[in-house]
Amino acid sequence: MKAVYALGVFVGSIIAACGDGGSGTTVACTMGSGTSKTCIEYSGLSGEAIQGQNDACTNAGGVASSACSHAGADGGCRVKSTAAGSSQIVTTWLYAGNADTEKMACTSNGQTWIAP
Repeated sequence: MKAVYALGVFVGSIIAACGDGGSGTTVACTMGSGTSKTCIEYSGLSGEAIQGQNDACTNAGGVASSACSHAGADGGCRVKSTAAGSSQIVTTWLYAGNADTEKMACTSNGQTWIAP
């Protein structure tokens, strides 16, 4: 579970310099299915970063889209990353059926839990 959060933060940090956190576009990457499904949304991306994120998603075997589905989601774990004066918001949506455990892991890492 923590690896999923770390992945979102890591990838988000890499491309944070390309977004401003407020005026960009949201893109998403869904990996897995059923209770193994995870979807990561990146908000505040510039045009350049959108294509790069979509390419990284599909190259890793994911499905790129404009937003994560909240249907069947336990909730989302949100973090804002900032680098070089720009920022973006990364929300990892989880579907494993363990909302209480996922919420605890999210908030214990200083991130914000979002209900679906």
